[in-house]
Amino acid sequence: MKKILVIGFCFMLVLVSCVSAMNVDFYYSESCPYCKQVYPMVVELSKQFPINLLDVTKGSYDVQGVPLIQILTSDKRIINLVGSQEIPKYLECELNEQSNLNCITFSADNSIGGSWFVRE
Repeated sequence: MKKILVIGFCFMLVLVSCVSAMNVDFYYSESCPYCKQVYPMVVELSKQFPINLLDVTKGSYDVQGVPLIQILTSDKRIINLVGSQEIPKYLECELNEQSNLNCITFSADNSIGGSWFVRE
């Protein structure tokens, strides 16, 4: 029993270190219509992954445009995802790849006003 607890504890430490080894920043503006499209998806994913939500109008950030996701990987690579097309298409895969966790897949459907929904 003691051996199982030790193995379980070690597994949890590895899992936590994998998730926290990456840093994810979401740069957005409340007045940006493209940011408004991806914001709900990013907030939903932030329940599973550590994502910093950074409003560019409330701080001094060195970014060229929004919406922007910047992922600093555990091996110090920077992955940039830009725009309302690229972020939904690649964000989940990048987060999953960097953390080795399963995650939700999102999609936009113009027939329902372009809002986000979970793909089954």
